[in-house]
Amino acid sequence: MHTSPAKIWHELTKNGENIIIAAHHGPDGDAVGACFALALALDKQGLSPKVMLDKYNAKLDIVRGKEYIYDGDKTALVADVLVVVDCGDFSRISGVEDIFERAEVTVNIDHHISNNGFSQHNYVDAAVGSTCELVYDILQPNIEICKDIAGALYMGIVSDTGIFRYSATTSKTMRIVADLMQTDINFGAIQQSVMHSRTKAENAIFTRALQKITYIDNITYTIITQKDLQETGAAYADLDGIVEYLLNIEGTKAAVFFTERTNGRIKASFRGRDVDVNVVATAFGGGGHKFAAAASFESSLDKGVAAVLVHLQKVVGNV
Repeated sequence: MHTSPAKIWHELTKNGENIIIAAHHGPDGDAVGACFALALALDKQGLSPKVMLDKYNAKLDIVRGKEYIYDGDKTALVADVLVVVDCGDFSRISGVEDIFERAEVTVNIDHHISNNGFSQHNYVDAAVGSTCELVYDILQPNIEICKDIAGALYMGIVSDTGIFRYSATTSKTMRIVADLMQTDINFGAIQQSVMHSRTKAENAIFTRALQKITYIDNITYTIITQKDLQETGAAYADLDGIVEYLLNIEGTKAAVFFTERTNGRIKASFRGRDVDVNVVATAFGGGGHKFAAAASFESSLDKGVAAVLVHLQKVVGNV
C-alpha cells in the first residue's frame, strides 16, 4: 500500500513552499529523525518546512534539526503540504489534526503494519525496520545526503532497529547505513546518546519500573503511575527502553509496560517474542508492528491492566 518514493518526492516539493512535518504522540528517535531529515532536505530545495512535535527526550538533539520546530500559534497555519511520519493511524497524529484537514496535500510515510492509509499519498511498508529507511528511499535519488541529513536518518534507524538487533533489520538496512556513514557522521556518539545514555530522572523511573515488575506465566509487566512520575521527577519522555528490558527477562514471551496518564487514560506498550502483540494492541484501539505495538485507551488503572492481561494471556497461550 504505497505511492512510489518518486511520487512522494514530487508531492513534497511541487505543491508550494509551506511544508508542515508532524509525527505521532510521544515521538521516539525514528519519528524525530525522520522529521529532521525531511526538514533539512526540503530546506535545501528552497522550501519552508516547519516541524510539529510533542516534547521529546533531549538526547535526540544529538543530531541537527530542532531549529525547524515550530511552537507558535497553530490556528492560522496553512500547509501546502502536510506530511506525517512514523504514524500508523490518524488518531495518533500529534497536534496538527485541524491543519491536516485543511492542507492542500497530505502525505503519510510510515512502517507500521496497522497503517490504514489515511493520507492522500501514502508510502507505507511494514517490512522495513524504520521510517527513516523509507525517508532515505525518497531522498537519496533526488538530493545529496549531507552529513546532517545522514545523522538524522542514522539516529532513526538505530533507534527502531535496536541497533540492528530486531528482525526487520535487513541487508538493505545495512547498505543504507553504510551509505550514511560515508558522510563521516559520528555514529558512535549518536548511538551513545540515543541508546545508552540516561539522565538521573530516567534512571530513577527505570529503577521504579523494575521494582514493580510482575510475572504471569510467560508475561512480564510493570506499571508506572502518575505518583511514580511525580516522586521521581520523570516525564513521559523518560520512559524509553523499559518495555524492551522487560522482554529480555528469562522466560518472557510477551512484555507490557503500563503508564497511567493524566486524562483518565492508560497507555500500554507491548513487545513480543514470537507472539503477535499487535492483535492485542489493536483490540484496545492501538496498533504497530507484529512484535512491537502500543495502545492508549480510557479506563481506570486496575480494570485496564486486568483487561489487557486477560487478552494477552489468550494470545500467549496459543503460541
